[in-house]
Amino acid sequence: MISSVLASAGAIDYGRVFADLAIILIVAKVASELFERIHVPAVLGEIVAGIVIGPSMLGLIDPSDAMRILAEIGVIILLADVGLEMDLKELRRVGRASMLVAILGVVLPMSSGVLAGSLLGESLNASLFLGAALAATSVGITARVFGDLRALSSTEARIVLGAAVADDVLGLVILTVVTRIVVQGSVDVAGVISTIGLAVGFLIIAGAVGLTLVPRLLAWVGNRAVSPATVGVLAAGITFGFSAAASSAQLAPIIGAFVAGTALARTDHHDRIARDFKALGSIFIPVFFLQIGIDTDVTKFFSGHVLIVAAVLTVIAIVGKMLAAVGAWGTNTDKLLIGIGMVPRGEVGLIFATIGVSVGVFQEDLYAVVLLVVLLTTVITPPFLKWRLSSNDSASAEPEDENVTEEPVGGWVRVINDEVQLHGVPPSRLVLPLALQSSLHAATAQPNDALLDWMHTHRNSTLQWDEETSQMFLDVLMRGNARSWRFLDVTSVITRALPEVSTAIRARRGDASELDPTHLAQMPTVEALRTKVGRATLADSSLLLAAFIYDFSTDRSVVSLVDRLSLPPSVRHETRSLLSASALMYATCTTEPYETNTRVLAQLADFLGSPLMVERCRLLTEARGDLEDWQFSTLIEIVTGVQELLAHPELIEGLENSLEAVRRRDAIALTTNPLVIDRIEHAAAVYILAHEADVLVRHATLVEPAPRSRTARVSVHETNTPHEWEINIATRDMRGLLARICAVLAERGLEIISADLATWPDSAVLDSFIVRSVAKPNATQIAFELERKLRSRLENPRRLMQSVDAQLNVRLDNDAHPWHSVLTVTGADQPGLVQAVATVLAKANINVHHARITTKDNAAADRFEVSTRHGRKVGDQALQKVISSLS
Repeated sequence: MISSVLASAGAIDYGRVFADLAIILIVAKVASELFERIHVPAVLGEIVAGIVIGPSMLGLIDPSDAMRILAEIGVIILLADVGLEMDLKELRRVGRASMLVAILGVVLPMSSGVLAGSLLGESLNASLFLGAALAATSVGITARVFGDLRALSSTEARIVLGAAVADDVLGLVILTVVTRIVVQGSVDVAGVISTIGLAVGFLIIAGAVGLTLVPRLLAWVGNRAVSPATVGVLAAGITFGFSAAASSAQLAPIIGAFVAGTALARTDHHDRIARDFKALGSIFIPVFFLQIGIDTDVTKFFSGHVLIVAAVLTVIAIVGKMLAAVGAWGTNTDKLLIGIGMVPRGEVGLIFATIGVSVGVFQEDLYAVVLLVVLLTTVITPPFLKWRLSSNDSASAEPEDENVTEEPVGGWVRVINDEVQLHGVPPSRLVLPLALQSSLHAATAQPNDALLDWMHTHRNSTLQWDEETSQMFLDVLMRGNARSWRFLDVTSVITRALPEVSTAIRARRGDASELDPTHLAQMPTVEALRTKVGRATLADSSLLLAAFIYDFSTDRSVVSLVDRLSLPPSVRHETRSLLSASALMYATCTTEPYETNTRVLAQLADFLGSPLMVERCRLLTEARGDLEDWQFSTLIEIVTGVQELLAHPELIEGLENSLEAVRRRDAIALTTNPLVIDRIEHAAAVYILAHEADVLVRHATLVEPAPRSRTARVSVHETNTPHEWEINIATRDMRGLLARICAVLAERGLEIISADLATWPDSAVLDSFIVRSVAKPNATQIAFELERKLRSRLENPRRLMQSVDAQLNVRLDNDAHPWHSVLTVTGADQPGLVQAVATVLAKANINVHHARITTKDNAAADRFEVSTRHGRKVGDQALQKVISSLS
């Protein structure tokens, strides 16, 4: 048995499979990025890329069963994602106009497509699949154009999007029926009825099981699971299980995936599952779209028969959807705009074509026909939609407040019968407050047409924040949900009032797997705070804002949101402090192994300033990422250490009995020298907190009086560790100082274990090193050689070994410290390494404020806190210069 399995496995060329997968994933991402930049759907870019790398052009990838299996996994995730984003309550609320448009948009193109296929000489089975491929509508492409032009709240957009959602469900039923008919090989009334009954029955039974049992199962598992990934993995298992059930019922597996997605959408863990599926889909879904291109024979595009059939079906696809707009008759809408919005076929039509190939109905020519129809309808829709929307906008300018009424009793906005209703005609200056108020109601109720129409009428009005609306925004953060944010997105409030957030959302929507761009990206950090600490604690606005900003921190301009809102200066300061301190705390607790670092604890204590802010920082740090058990323990250890500095009011920095003040007084009490006392009084708080009182006195005594330029004083002291010595060097600050000192120590054969730097406003510097040496270093000789170095030009970096074993890893982290950049250099230890790094930093005009040199088992791990000569954080360009010089 085992031998047969190994024999069959041996027939698989794993190297070829992995190479193909690598090419597909890289090419898919490059293509999607390029097409998004020219405002063409990324899905089309991936299909074109598949054609290019496929056997019909470059031949980099050949069709294989392994890639088809991965593509099948991609389409399962794709349909599960559609189900996850589908709101069944909204589907039930789809109005008469949307349902009629959906039905006509399915019946007209499908019947015409079947008829045209038959007339063009195709078989009945092929004609059925051709008609089915023309029936679906892609909601993502149309919704994105409506959103870009601030028209999602228009009646036309609501009708089109409602019809497109209904189309998805109708299309899946049609796909099931057509597939069964084709597989059975005959068409009769009884067979069609039984097939429809089976499809509908499966949807009802599987839907009932999914909607009742799946949420309970995931709630039970989620409350007991230790690993945060358990829920997402279980959700994926449920999805594939439903797909297998559909396949066993001789239905398309994607039917089961769709039903599973709708069931998972009803769980309390929807956001977590959606994020996990997005990550999974970003790998497998591009394989599906590129596989479509790989399987396409591009020469068929030049076949006269293919072009004629594609042209006829494209006309039918466009005209059929345009005529479907008749379903909106009786509404005060632009029927042409509705018809254009229904035209694109997108990913749904491609799924139909792929299944047509799998059941043996489509040959290469018909496959190319459907691909051409999908490409054409998808490409032409956005420009025509923009043209029609722009024409309507130019014809209707921002209306004046002529028909404004008095505010009715009970307010402008009220919830009646689970519907958010607008009463009266408010002035345009109330767009922002009414939108925020309505978004809270929209969390549990459906906005009515009057409210959406009024919002759409004033979609171009300018929105200004004040204290009232800023507080309302915080209320939405505390009490709103995804439906609240979707309302603000649909009404273009986010675009106008929070442009920084809108920019970040657009960046996220660039993902080719994003099927529903009207759905606002989730805010996992805000949600985690709600889950872990309860809503009452979130009255702290700075913690709320910091969590909100972190969730959109892919765009650093989002931080300016703090200044846009009308908030007290204290809240702005606390928000920025929490963001910076949390970055430092998170970076520290996720660094393995963690060693108690008094300097970091002192920095956090100095930066946060109070025990309450430390606790807020802990909550934010814990909520912003899934910490492993050891990292969580480290977080608690760090917080405990900081709270030990700030646990009591009398120890808060700035008060007479603060820890800093106590240590400073203890040091001053050990000396009577007024110059030494003055030096201690003007030392930085972080430096004071990082050293004991006697060490502070020893350092200050060496520094006073301040050394003249290019002179140095050196003292050497024995440590508690054998053969390790503390070398203190007092001098004046200058470019390349650390590099010169390291050069002298290296020439003396002294191995640097650690280094610490302190500076004063008068440019006095105290550099303290722990070095390893059998004999006690000669302080006089070190001072003499250092002064000679200080008077000469900075030498070029010492040449390091460039073997594979000696390669260095240089990393820059601008989030690990509130004020400075943190540069880490790791790799095999070698003579002169610290000197070389320090010299390179000096040559790049980078100042070193603190250094921690660590060597263990011949491996170096050196950490430098650095900044530019102007005191700013170091950028990527300077980092590349450092890396180049070290290489």
